[in-house]
Amino acid sequence: QQLGRQLASAAGPGEVAQAGRQALQQALDVPAWLRIGTDTATGGRVLPVDTDLAAADWAQRHGQPGGRFTDTLAGAQWWFLPLLDGGDRALGVAGLYLPDARLLPEQRQLAEAMVDDIAQAVLRTRLVAELEQAHVSNETERLRSALLSSVSHDLRSPLAAMIGSADSLASYGDAMDGADRRALLDTIQVEGERLDRYIQNLLDMTRLGHDGLQINRDWIGVDELVGSAARRLQRYQPQVRLQLDIPATLAPIWVHPALVEQAVFNVMENAAKFSPPGAAVQVQARLADGQLQIDVIDAGPGIPDDERTRIFDMFYSVERGDRGRHGTGLGLTICQGMIGAHGGSVQALPGRDGRGTLIRITLPLLKPADHDEPDAD
Repeated sequence: QQLGRQLASAAGPGEVAQAGRQALQQALDVPAWLRIGTDTATGGRVLPVDTDLAAADWAQRHGQPGGRFTDTLAGAQWWFLPLLDGGDRALGVAGLYLPDARLLPEQRQLAEAMVDDIAQAVLRTRLVAELEQAHVSNETERLRSALLSSVSHDLRSPLAAMIGSADSLASYGDAMDGADRRALLDTIQVEGERLDRYIQNLLDMTRLGHDGLQINRDWIGVDELVGSAARRLQRYQPQVRLQLDIPATLAPIWVHPALVEQAVFNVMENAAKFSPPGAAVQVQARLADGQLQIDVIDAGPGIPDDERTRIFDMFYSVERGDRGRHGTGLGLTICQGMIGAHGGSVQALPGRDGRGTLIRITLPLLKPADHDEPDAD
């Protein structure tokens, strides 16, 4: 029973080997030795010598007991029992040091039963490892497919618009009036900036995945940070309505300004995508429980309860109503990584009055060790 409890918590073959060796040694009061595959678990000063190891190798290779008490290399000082996988294949071998001692029949039965339990635990950990490897392979393939799908659609769409506009200018520019040429140039600029944002998101995701973000903190006003993100968004999407509620009394925060501004921008851009035409995106900043909260609220169709945590997964996009899939599904993932690097969090909550979605960014109010906090004004 003690061995069963120890084996149940063993996460890998090495832990199984150590738990099994110790349990055999305690139960039978003799030195024990155990090998799983080619890895051994040893303890104490008594180890099999080369002549004894020949019996261990034979027992593991043939799936039968060897050494003392057997007809194979009976002169060995160790009794070796194979760890069978339920058939004739041995996963390893266990040895008991018995140069002079003899085991009672019930002791031999106990040893054989314990070795069977150890073998089953080894088999379990191997199956778990194989399943985990299969899961990792499947997840890697899923992400690869999602990335290829994203590149083929979300990156090629702005590129196609840019090429089409440039081709029209090259072929018919002389016949167009100034307004038409300006419209085509605006299309090239807007789509080029959209393409640049998609590529930047992919690069940021790569940096997050390899722990490549360096937090170079500095003081910045909350109104300046949110205002910069708002100006960027309105430059890309002039039709977006924003309602900013940033109290002037909020003190500056000590963060990496560019990273937090990018995170706020990603959330605001996401809210703008799902807000109905003409509906305002609200951005509010408040202090709560000694932390800064930035709430971005849209008036869109909302997010189902079971999908609120999944929207932060890489390449995941919610298909809400008839609006279809938008973007690469990286914006909120990157936002969570950037805010998490500051020790903060990002949550998706129901919108107020049961409408839309509220994305809440929470940042701790940290201070540099060697500097005083600047005044709010």
